[in-house]
Amino acid sequence: MIWKNMKNRNGWDFRQEELTESLDELENPARGWYGIYTFSVERSIDQEELRWSLRQGESLALVLLDIRAYRSIRLDEVAAQNIKDILSFFLQYRKDVILRPVYDREGNGRICEPDTFEIVLEHLKQICEILADIEHSVIIFQGMLVGSWGEMHDSRYLSSKHMGEMWECMQKYSGEDLYMAVRTPSQWRTLKSEDEFLQKKYAHLSLFDDGILGSLTHLGTFGTMIKEAAGWSCPWTRKEELDFIDQLTENVFCGGEVTSCTEEEKEKLCDEDFIVNELKKMHLTYLDSTYDMKVLNQWKKMQYEGSEIWQGHSLYDYIGSHLGYRLTVKCVKMKITWFGKAEFIIEIENTGFGRLFQEAELFLTIENEKIRKEIPVSIDLREIFPGTTVQGKAVTEPVSGKVFLRAQRKKDGQNIRFANKNSAENFCIGAL
Repeated sequence: MIWKNMKNRNGWDFRQEELTESLDELENPARGWYGIYTFSVERSIDQEELRWSLRQGESLALVLLDIRAYRSIRLDEVAAQNIKDILSFFLQYRKDVILRPVYDREGNGRICEPDTFEIVLEHLKQICEILADIEHSVIIFQGMLVGSWGEMHDSRYLSSKHMGEMWECMQKYSGEDLYMAVRTPSQWRTLKSEDEFLQKKYAHLSLFDDGILGSLTHLGTFGTMIKEAAGWSCPWTRKEELDFIDQLTENVFCGGEVTSCTEEEKEKLCDEDFIVNELKKMHLTYLDSTYDMKVLNQWKKMQYEGSEIWQGHSLYDYIGSHLGYRLTVKCVKMKITWFGKAEFIIEIENTGFGRLFQEAELFLTIENEKIRKEIPVSIDLREIFPGTTVQGKAVTEPVSGKVFLRAQRKKDGQNIRFANKNSAENFCIGAL
């Protein structure tokens, strides 16, 4: 163990433990890889069987609810209860849920959707009412039920009028912790005005992209016209859309799926620096861990050379470890104030692609054989943007003992681990 001496008057000496970044993939809440779990809502779940299908090391789950059996009628009590049971299961096993209810799972959006828009609105209202009625772990409501695979394309119900009515319905039930997600930036702009965007009045409306790196336009996510010619709510050129996404997703979730590209674009889209810069630009928080395996397996074979400690490790490991926020304690200093208090200054860096969006708490603890003191650190972990370092402060009466840091999500107490070597639920940062 290596210590750094910091001498203070009155004989108090803080010895900081060496603080270096690890290469660990952290199973922290609301970020990372996710698997897809598909359910037909007319059928009940087998909790024991489902338990064995949970993917280890992933804090996220995309829960796909197939509601096609009800395309011409309201969800009945059986479907409602099954949805509640499904969501309760993932809450029990502490999986944050990306919820995507769909009519179609085979690429036949128009055929599988209800014949009337009123049924779509009714289903949306029923599902939102369930979310408002029960305790759940849904953090993102992805899509608006319609389109092929629920991805908001190939649908009769994606006009600005239809989308506006669906968004209005969803907003009635969205709380502080629930984000809605649409498929493209132009759909986002259909629902929010340019003034609202400039004033950062995002109303927890986020993006998901299931065509990441499938082409330079992300399989049609971006357009070919400049903003000036296209207008606010139409697709823009690749550069303008990425600049828009860059600004938006500093403040809301963004995630999705990477897909295989064409041979013509392969040389550029498979370049290590291009891939990492694209994901950083999108502030990517979550990615599908099972699709497209051709791309993911390619990333596992590529070595990442862009960061000293990651050199020699796979691009896949680097990307997985940097999805969302990645907080590293860089330095801890202590001084004794004129009033005899111990004042700790904690410096934390975010090296992830994104940031923490949910309220969290950070505590400093001093512990010896006789006493354990826990003091809140005055810092908002949500304000540590990618590539930045922020300081927090904790002040307490000095006592001899080991000094620890502990971070947790406020709403449920889930632990948030730091990306330091030897990090744990209670991370030892030194001794006083």
